[in-house]
Amino acid sequence: MLLETLRNRPVTVWGNGLEGRAATIFLEKRNCTVNVVEDPVQIPFSGIIVKSPGISLYRQEIKAAQQYGAVFTSGTNLFIEAALLMPEYRPLLIGVTGTKGKSTTASLIAHLLRAEGVRVALCGNIGDPAIAYADSLENYEAVVVEMSSYQCADLQYAFDISVVLNLYPEHIDWHKTHAQYFKDKLNILTHRRPEQVAVLNAQDALTALYVKDPANAVYFGALNTIHFMDGYFYKGGQKLFRTDVVPLKGEHNLRNVCAALTVAEQAGCSLAGCEEALKTFEPLPHRLQTVGVKNGVIYVDDSISTTPETAIAALKSFGSSRVVLIAGGFDREQNYEELASFIAKGGASGVVTLPQTGKRLAEAVNDKGGTAVMAKNMKDAVQKASSMAYFGTVVLLSPAAPSYGIYKNFQERGEDFLKCVNELE
Repeated sequence: MLLETLRNRPVTVWGNGLEGRAATIFLEKRNCTVNVVEDPVQIPFSGIIVKSPGISLYRQEIKAAQQYGAVFTSGTNLFIEAALLMPEYRPLLIGVTGTKGKSTTASLIAHLLRAEGVRVALCGNIGDPAIAYADSLENYEAVVVEMSSYQCADLQYAFDISVVLNLYPEHIDWHKTHAQYFKDKLNILTHRRPEQVAVLNAQDALTALYVKDPANAVYFGALNTIHFMDGYFYKGGQKLFRTDVVPLKGEHNLRNVCAALTVAEQAGCSLAGCEEALKTFEPLPHRLQTVGVKNGVIYVDDSISTTPETAIAALKSFGSSRVVLIAGGFDREQNYEELASFIAKGGASGVVTLPQTGKRLAEAVNDKGGTAVMAKNMKDAVQKASSMAYFGTVVLLSPAAPSYGIYKNFQERGEDFLKCVNELE
């Protein structure tokens, strides 16, 4: 393990964001001489380099440095090594990934475990980086780590329980191709030992395509596993409890609950006890979050939506309600044909689109017989959506695209939506 050789050595940390700063603190506690760089020109062509997740693994600087003998690792790898090197007791390590739903599912898992009295840390792509917990692992019985595709790509170890929720095309700017994105995402399963479990979605076609005959796999979503049907959760043929105990909208979130219940059972929790725990789960912000009601119009923030598939899932969660959708954002070569068809067939009564993808989406919707208008910015979009709404209508921000270019992140986009809603007359 690299961690066994790090003490008192010079190490380069590439990136000074949350994970880079946490890695620097971790390394300095081990008397390493840490050189923090942001500019790739400054990375050395030798030695150990701890790379932050936002830096693509496929950059030319990395390839060149590796050819000269540089060794790259990540804060997540160092965190898992720290756990594996604990002399006696160590916490159960649970890693959660998927194109969508990983924050909610990771939070659900932590919530269910805590309800059983388990001391849990929730970290990774949600909250603090995993490496920030590496020196306090003795305080926890389980650590739930939300893993982005960036963090999965160079993972060199496995979690005790690795969860893959779903796969949709995403992040082509970092991974270069959709096929590479899927491969990198699924690297969370690569290094598992025989006793380590994979929790997989039985209904996800791309997971089935890319993961062939996985060892020690436990599925959710199939009729013989934990699933939901006709308003109830089931384990196989055993009825568990009603789905409406969960304060989350949409079938996609019920699938997330099935995943969380599966993990909780693998971790030794009682499924019967999960019913009461689910009642107290608080939905995460910017995920189908009602942010206001004005003149009988309901405004809902689903800014977390960055793919057409998640926008469709959000629209479906409102059933027969009249919905005006606000969508559009950073152009990552999204294919809007399915979303446009769904909207035109009644999935939304109208669409207001935002730059950059707004023009493509509006044209696709209008070509299929739906109603779409373009907006200049969020304020313009909220005003136009409001003018298309009447009493009982839902105005839904579910962008089906990332926030980059206009906003720093999806949180900032959601906050701008709330501000514009509050400014309505």
